[in-house]
Amino acid sequence: MTKEPFGNAAVSIREIDAENASDLRTISGLHMELLDFGPMAGLGERFVRRACYGFHMDDGTLRCALCEVDGRPAGFIAYTDRSITFHREGLRSHWLAAGFSVMMALLQDPRRVIALIRASRVVASRRSESAEHSDPLGEVVCMAVRRDYLQADFVKRTGARISERLMDYAGEQLRGRGVSRMRALVDADNRSALMLYHSLGATFESYEQAGEPMVEVWFELDGAAR
Repeated sequence: MTKEPFGNAAVSIREIDAENASDLRTISGLHMELLDFGPMAGLGERFVRRACYGFHMDDGTLRCALCEVDGRPAGFIAYTDRSITFHREGLRSHWLAAGFSVMMALLQDPRRVIALIRASRVVASRRSESAEHSDPLGEVVCMAVRRDYLQADFVKRTGARISERLMDYAGEQLRGRGVSRMRALVDADNRSALMLYHSLGATFESYEQAGEPMVEVWFELDGAAR
């Protein structure tokens, strides 16, 4: 865990594991609160908690870090050193439990079938990448920070840039695992995320996921820490 004082705020980042049920609920809750536009969120919080995080964290293919400000959850980052295979490995290892999670999501709300189709298309499009890339390849699978901690007055008062600290944290962890490149897949119209990544020295490439325009954002990790 890293913990530093920023102005009059105590900011900490700590790794969580799948056996910490409270932290896992916090992560999935933040996902539903801040990333509700995504394909997986459309299947509900229980599905996100178990299928998106729990299964992959159990296998060690996904890692999550929680950022807290004065003990309150401020944001999180999920990252992997198996960008090309972690979806496939999770489905192979937990296909029965994943199927049950999907069934429960649809029983709770049959309208989620649209979200299921969307999520399935995303996973299928990710599987086709094996012809272009191979692991180990780092990826920021998702990152989100509560709006209160992105406001200019908070940054000015504390000097804490939560998004940048989370990105630095993931990069350092992946670098320590021997990963030299890290990417993030960003919606083409997500200008705030693209501006953040540009400020961190990323390079951009056009990308398409399940027919949707995206941007593939690349970070080189083999140099000194930023």
